[in-house]
Amino acid sequence: YYNEENIYSQGYDMKQLRSKVGLVFQYPEHQLFEVDVLTDVCFGPKNQGLSREEAEARAKKALEQVGLDPSYYKQSPFELSGGQKRRVAIAGVLAMEPEVLILDEPTAGQDFHHYTEIMEFLRKLNEEGVTVVMITHDMHLMLEYTPRALVFADGRLIADDSAAAVLCNQELVERAALKETSLFTLANRAGITPPEAFVECFIKEDREVRSHGR
Repeated sequence: YYNEENIYSQGYDMKQLRSKVGLVFQYPEHQLFEVDVLTDVCFGPKNQGLSREEAEARAKKALEQVGLDPSYYKQSPFELSGGQKRRVAIAGVLAMEPEVLILDEPTAGQDFHHYTEIMEFLRKLNEEGVTVVMITHDMHLMLEYTPRALVFADGRLIADDSAAAVLCNQELVERAALKETSLFTLANRAGITPPEAFVECFIKEDREVRSHGR
């Protein structure tokens, strides 16, 4: 369902849906295929019916958003680093100006520097009004960046809560085969209640410290 409409109902405009919901694969090289970066990012807007000039304007804006300057435009996307490929893939989706961005394991294979760059960019994008949905097994990423966590087990939604509340719920952790956060373990051993408040406070303070380079 999208906006309370069944997308598989007869007559539903799937093409229109694809212009509103963008998907970035876990392995971005799987959705890169053109001869150079700019042409690749232009593909989506052109497919929406935009002129070459309009598509290029959208593509350049999207590439600027993900931090790739004009020196990358004529490079082959297959010669870029893993982090740069992911940025190009995200730019290709952003150029279509979606309302919702879905990312499968957005930080997979990234070192801490690129992990932080990607996630800070997505956080900023969300603040600008784009709904960002991430599928991840990275519990720290969930704690640090998601205000809302949906937990699935056996194909069913079993929880919809804050990330800290989810990882401080032992029954949920066991049922969904999640990993208990060490912060929850520490809170329990120290007798801190409620433990989720401690976890949220720690994550907030940790981000604040790192953002100032200390």
